[in-house]
Amino acid sequence: MAQVLVVADDLTGANATGARFARAGLSVVTLDPARVGSAGAGYDVVVANTGSRHLPAARAAELVRDAIAAVWPVRLVVKRTDTTLRGNIGAEVEAAWRAVRDRVPAEVAVRVLLAPAHPASGRATVDGVQLLDGHPLERTELALDPAAPIRTSVVADILAQQTRLPVGRVPISQVTAPGLADRLAEGDHPVVLCDALVEDHLSAIATAAAHVHEKDRTVWVAVDPGPCGALLAAALNIRCREAAGPLLAVVGSATELTRRQLERVRGTTAATCVDVDAAELTLGDGGYRAALAADLRTLLTERAFPEVVMVRTVASSGAIVEMAEGARRALPRLLARVVADSVGAAGERPPSGLYTSGGDITGAVLDALGTHALDVGGEVVPLAVHGTLVGGPLDGAPIVTKGGLVGDDDTAVECLRHLRHTARSRRRRVHAGI
Repeated sequence: MAQVLVVADDLTGANATGARFARAGLSVVTLDPARVGSAGAGYDVVVANTGSRHLPAARAAELVRDAIAAVWPVRLVVKRTDTTLRGNIGAEVEAAWRAVRDRVPAEVAVRVLLAPAHPASGRATVDGVQLLDGHPLERTELALDPAAPIRTSVVADILAQQTRLPVGRVPISQVTAPGLADRLAEGDHPVVLCDALVEDHLSAIATAAAHVHEKDRTVWVAVDPGPCGALLAAALNIRCREAAGPLLAVVGSATELTRRQLERVRGTTAATCVDVDAAELTLGDGGYRAALAADLRTLLTERAFPEVVMVRTVASSGAIVEMAEGARRALPRLLARVVADSVGAAGERPPSGLYTSGGDITGAVLDALGTHALDVGGEVVPLAVHGTLVGGPLDGAPIVTKGGLVGDDDTAVECLRHLRHTARSRRRRVHAGI
């Protein structure tokens, strides 16, 4: 099941908040509340879009309760609010608080951490007042909103329109002072409203709230437009449950330039090498190939992104030239078969990306993997191509490939840096199943 449930009242906000969690490396899906219990399985963060901003308050509260019931248990519930506090704020906050309180032991305190600031979009909270680009909400064009005109920017007053939950307030002077955790833990009011001007203030609030959680067994319901909930998840050490597989580098080229490039990679990157004896691979009875495949499978299983597992031949280019023609021609195919068998055995945790060096080995590996096509994206450096694999066990994974004589001593490092960035971006995508 999910580790975090975000309940949002509109689709745009749902996806924006999901993106914050995705940036932290968590897998995220946005769903209709009716599907969160089934389709959300396997994701770290489930974002339920209730579409309740303009619904009657009672119906909005019901949708919040239903979403929490469908996904529970989770480590953190986040009630996503509009950055300008439109919608059924009070009703939905109380519904989230009661739904969580009903599901934890009686001796555990459940409290709302209300931090409505969103500094990156010009929203700040000062003295309990929500500001838009430095102006109280009712002094902006929001006062003319035909659907829901804003009459006040006092956050506690906005909540009080739909709930009688007591609200305690932590002013900016206490957010920036030592002892913030003690301040958050004070009192028994179920809602704690925190001022914040910049993201560092939200980070301090999240860190202090996590300390209170550990020390006083307080379960927090985060209520915010996105930043504070994601920061609280990080402070609570909520991480991706399954680490992504490592990057896989397969190097068939034996040129001196390639050797220098690989040594530069080993000096700058967490890389583990699988050294291949070309003669044993091509002339042996099959026992060596089996042992080599077993070693590679183990490394692909044990290592995690962004580490690199690097398969390379140890013979010099001169030694390979001196091999019998049949053995020399068979080398890329046999090495590719070892790679493909090991990748297939990785199951649900395949390599996050593929780097190849050498034209013969690149073609052999793609054939052995059953790749249908390479969707070319461009060049990292001239003649070092990046793209996406189509088909096979690495379908959709990024690839960077180059010839053995391409680039300078730092080119492999640059290629792997690009591959790592692309793989990380791919992993952080938010899936919206609406």
